[in-house]
Amino acid sequence: MKRYLLLLLIASLLTTTDLFSQNIRIYHIDVEQADATLIITPNGKSLLIDCGKSNDADKIKSILDQENITQIDCFVCTHYHADHYGCIEELVGTMEIPIIKVYDRGDKNYLSSTKYNEPTYKSYQRLVGRKAEHLTRGETIPLDPAISITCFASGGVALKEDPPVSGHDENDMSITLLIKYGSFWYLNGGDITHFTETKIDQLNLIKNVDVYKASHHGANTSSDPGFMNDILPSVIIISNGNHGGYRHPRQETLDNFAQLNPPPEIFQTNKYLKGGDGGNVPDSHIADLESSDADGTILITVDSVQGTYVVEYGTYSQTFSIKQRNQASNSVVISSLLPDPDGYDSRYEELTLRNNGVTPFSLDACMLKDKSGRIWTMAGYSDIAPQDSITIIRNGMPMSLTNTGDSITLLGAADQVLDSFTYSGSQGGVRIYTNH
Repeated sequence: MKRYLLLLLIASLLTTTDLFSQNIRIYHIDVEQADATLIITPNGKSLLIDCGKSNDADKIKSILDQENITQIDCFVCTHYHADHYGCIEELVGTMEIPIIKVYDRGDKNYLSSTKYNEPTYKSYQRLVGRKAEHLTRGETIPLDPAISITCFASGGVALKEDPPVSGHDENDMSITLLIKYGSFWYLNGGDITHFTETKIDQLNLIKNVDVYKASHHGANTSSDPGFMNDILPSVIIISNGNHGGYRHPRQETLDNFAQLNPPPEIFQTNKYLKGGDGGNVPDSHIADLESSDADGTILITVDSVQGTYVVEYGTYSQTFSIKQRNQASNSVVISSLLPDPDGYDSRYEELTLRNNGVTPFSLDACMLKDKSGRIWTMAGYSDIAPQDSITIIRNGMPMSLTNTGDSITLLGAADQVLDSFTYSGSQGGVRIYTNH
């Protein structure tokens, strides 16, 4: 009997190992002149960011089948252009693939009557859009404890922007997500253009990512040079098609990418073949040279234990090292907070951090998160000197120091928990000291 129970335990452990891997897989699905990115997390959850246009469902379904996935746990529609939500009718309506959680940029009351009457938009609304949650800047998506998914811009408004100024072009309104798995950082901004990128740049929000899914298919209205010099990706993935009207990616954009220091490795899902001011990377870095079928999907597999990720398609495979990030020490703590200040909470709430260590501490990659999953970023603040403190003022950031009590967590570069504090209530104008 003991031997039988031991065999059962071993079998259970093997099954668990198979079900929950130590990596994430990011599929940039070949949907031609459109976007669809499928992410499989370490615990087997699925995140689909956009889903391509009409008739692209088979391409997405084939990847789902390959991964033995029967439902989409989370779908994010970055903005309301049909090449980002067009296949919902097939995926959900015809193929009946369940989508459990849906997020979009909200603000649907301000859409034009033309958009309201567009058949693909009506299908999106009927099948998933009506239950979509409005994802705003500073919110996180709870999907897998091993990864963090944070919204840095939505509706043209960036995190830390005060007062907020919304975008006017639908592309500007795209949801921008920074996804972290250990020290690996992946940036996907839908079709954001210079309007939103410049805000992210000027507010010092995102620095030194590993992989950047090129915004707006490599258009010359996106990937602003200042923004690119902030994010400095090692790898850029361009989801594009052979479309003579859009001519993506633009040669101007590829030239700007090449000027980065160090220069990134750039990959395209499809080759652009129709001339003009469109361009291409070398053939070795293009997944589909004919741009006529579904073999242009680019897979990135991230192994945080090995500190590497692999870019692969067809017979091509290349391994990259995850960027080294300064791991924060537990010597930095939350020392006090002011949940109920004089004046507006959204502007004047504040929290003080103290460095109890012996070396300076950089805040650039850190953030504070409340119980609801909203954040404050600390990018752009100066380093904290040893035995010194710095006060972070809310200034329109989403996380709330709720007057009736909350739990606040300080996260480091790889989302490691550095400190946390829970309080049960506050009094107007009275600072709470943690004694940490």
